[in-house]
Amino acid sequence: MSYKIAAASSDGIYVDRHFGHADLFYITEISDGGMCRFLEKRTVLSPCRHGVHDLQIMQEAVKLIADCQYVLCEAVGAGAAAILGQHHITPLETDESIDNAIRNIILYKKRVKNLQRTCS
Repeated sequence: MSYKIAAASSDGIYVDRHFGHADLFYITEISDGGMCRFLEKRTVLSPCRHGVHDLQIMQEAVKLIADCQYVLCEAVGAGAAAILGQHHITPLETDESIDNAIRNIILYKKRVKNLQRTCS
């Protein structure tokens, strides 16, 4: 089954935004065979306002990426992580390139799938 990954990035190359400071997410779809396809950029309002988080804006940002299984961000706070978890989105902190981070997710999912097969 295919899945989507959102990356908090200012340039579409590196994961360089804290989730609460992100105003742009790059969305990539991963096919069953592990092929990547960039879908789109999604613009959101940044939930963090000089250290104060706007809960409504935070929830709206999460809803905008609710079709994604993972979100890549430079950092994520406990409150944002909890809201993401309620929407079944796994936040992953990294400062890698988007491509490298996605390759690592694909590799991880393949290893888990292989492990499940051998343990069944």
